Amino acid sequence: MADTLYTRALVRAAEIQGSTQALAGLLRVPENTLLRWMAGRAQMPLQAFLKTIELIADDERKQAPVPRAGAAPVEKLRFNIGELQARCARCDGHDFVQADPSMPLRYINPLVCCSCGERVAHGNLIAQLAKDAIYHSKALTVARQKRTAALLDRSRKLRLLQGEARPGDPASPADGQADKKTGG
Repeated sequence: MADTLYTRALVRAAEIQGSTQALAGLLRVPENTLLRWMAGRAQMPLQAFLKTIELIADDERKQAPVPRAGAAPVEKLRFNIGELQARCARCDGHDFVQADPSMPLRYINPLVCCSCGERVAHGNLIAQLAKDAIYHSKALTVARQKRTAALLDRSRKLRLLQGEARPGDPASPADGQADKKTGG
């Protein structure tokens, strides 16, 4: 199983619900689909991930927080999905610390940006990161489609220059237009 923000959240949500079947019912997906998401073999839709984060946060609110034993060191935190990193909405900083380092990290805990001091709930930061990942993925898809279209266009133009254009090729002159220009 892949160890990502998505898979860890799904495992935790399945524990809360009592089974993967119950979680699949809550997310309204077949259990096999949920298991593929949990294994990291399929991309989880954004709405399902946000619902998972909400489920975990609701469960965390029901439980009394238990401070960690001993003085916890202040540890800088970074959160990634692939090459993307969670960022502060105010300053675009990537490093965060827990507002209360004596508490275990939970989705409902406040984090503080190391650069500007902006406070944000851990779950909200992760949800925004997931939204950014979807936006980034869509932007990459559009860029790939544009590159492919440009390559196809260059290929058609090259065939035209080499005299290999086929009738009906969008880059070739329409049938009969050459005759109209010459009057033939």
